[in-house]
Amino acid sequence: MRLKEKVAIVTGAANGIGAEISRTFAREGCHVVLADLAAEQAAALAAEITHSTGIKAISACCNVAEKGDLQCVVDACVAEFGTVDILVNNAGITLPACPVEDISPERWLQVLGIDLMGAIYGTQCVIPVMKAHRSGKIINMASVAGQVGGVFTEATYPVSKAGVICWAKAVAKQVGEYNITCNCIAPGTILTAMTETLGSAEASLNVPLHRLGDVKDVAAAALFLASSDSDFITGATIDVNGGMGMR
Repeated sequence: MRLKEKVAIVTGAANGIGAEISRTFAREGCHVVLADLAAEQAAALAAEITHSTGIKAISACCNVAEKGDLQCVVDACVAEFGTVDILVNNAGITLPACPVEDISPERWLQVLGIDLMGAIYGTQCVIPVMKAHRSGKIINMASVAGQVGGVFTEATYPVSKAGVICWAKAVAKQVGEYNITCNCIAPGTILTAMTETLGSAEASLNVPLHRLGDVKDVAAAALFLASSDSDFITGATIDVNGGMGMR
């Protein structure tokens, strides 16, 4: 087991990419705290994971736009398991495309508050624990949109994800001496509830591998970044997009 006896917090864990990451980590021996506003779904998934793997998983109701909520999740994790080895800042939202001049201040605050500030707050809350143990893995969910300026969504989303990528680099430079790494995953179009309105055949035309991504593709990258296999990788962004965006 690649994560045996490790402890992870995954935000936005009730469904989609976050749920698959939580399941994958647990199968590899990692205790998981599933943090999500969808409290009932998160609790049900935690119970499922515990039953199917024998690895303890718990849930926590959390709005990542509120730093206090994230601090409560970290505190609960430490109280239950004694530490936090891995943080996956996965929670995010996206809004339908509209002209940039029509994006209201409220929409900017909504998306940036969850997609960018959620990653910032989560990282800030977990770093003191990781520093104390002189070890940690922070994984941020970015997007190909943050590299190319957007794909199907309004500008709030790519701007927030570009910020996440830059945030990871800034953090990596400051916490490396404590044996803490901070990296990003930049998915392309992944088949989830968030993207179900996209036509799969049409959307995959821009993907050299001629398919859209699966949540398992992203979870595999998260497992790599959470494991000892990535110990000398920090400040990096791993593209999981089937080639739709190349750097």
